[in-house]
Parts: sequence; C-alpha cells; structure tokens
Amino acid sequence: MLPDKEYQMWPDTELIAMLRADDRKAFELLYNRYSSKIYQVAYNLFRDRDVCEDLVQELFIDLWAKRNHLNITSLEWYLKVAIKNRVLMYIRTQKATLDLSAIATLTEKYTADSKLMQNDISTILENNVERLPEKCRQIFKLSRKEYLSNKEIASRLNISTKTVENQITIALRYLRTGLTDYLPLIIAALLTPLF
Repeated sequence: MLPDKEYQMWPDTELIAMLRADDRKAFELLYNRYSSKIYQVAYNLFRDRDVCEDLVQELFIDLWAKRNHLNITSLEWYLKVAIKNRVLMYIRTQKATLDLSAIATLTEKYTADSKLMQNDISTILENNVERLPEKCRQIFKLSRKEYLSNKEIASRLNISTKTVENQITIALRYLRTGLTDYLPLIIAALLTPLF
C-alpha cells in the first residue's frame, strides 16, 4: 500500500491496474476523482439528490464488483457511457421525475445543434400544452407563462387553490410523458460536453 500523496499523482491507467489487483485505495481515489462529475450530470437532469446519489453509488459498486475483469482503456469514457446507460435505463423504467426547466436551461448552454434541439423541445412542449384539457391548459399557462401564484390563479378563475395544484400536477405529468421518447437524444447531447 502506497501513501495517499503518491496515489494522487498516478494516472487512471495505473489506478485501474491497481484496482484489478483489489487495491481499495486506488478505488477510493478513482471514486473521489469522478463521482462529483457523474453526480452533477445526473443532478442536472433529475434535480433529485437521492436519485443522483443512488445512480453514482450503483455505478461505483458495479465498478468494484467487476474490478478483476475490467478492460478499460479510458476510465473517463467508460464512466461517461456507464452513467449515460444508467440514466437511460432509469428513464425507461419511468422511475425518474425530470425537471423540465433544468432540461431547458441545459440546452440553452450549447450552440448550433443544441439550439436546433432546444427549438424541437420547445415545439414539442408547446404542442403538448395545446393538447391539455382546456381548464388544465388555462391554469398551466397562467402559472408558467404569466407567472401567477396558485392563489392568484384560484382567485382569477374562482376555483380552489387545491384544484389549481392538482391541475398543474396533471399538466406536468403529461408533459414529462410527452418528452420521454425524446429523452435519450437530449441526454446524449447533454452528456457529451460534460466530460
């Protein structure tokens, strides 16, 4: 076992070789190097601390479990693909609660292709908003486009605040479902610049 400072300076390839030989310190260093990047990718999409922590933990548990059979040439690439697959699997099983505003914010950060993707997502969202039942659509637009509070919407439409909350929840659930088919493309585009 080497002193901590010596491990810090070793390249990933050496640490992977040491990991294959059951070196826990090498594993710990790799975890410390990459877990926050991976966590940030997941958190930018999910905005759910528990989900993100679980995804990162599962990825590194698998890395440790498979350590003796690892054939990794680029750890960064391996982790990128692994977290992408975990995110996609999580979405496919519909366990995820996506933050639509986070997706919109992230897509704004990138140029050319991403701008086209942002326009496509905006179009999809607008089309799906128009498909909402009339009252639900009206409440959603007052909330998201006119930035009225639930109380203000309830007062304007002469309905209860609870009804407003329920209608917004229904609208968000419907809109998330409408984006599910497009999420693998969105996630792939968003993950690429983060590594």
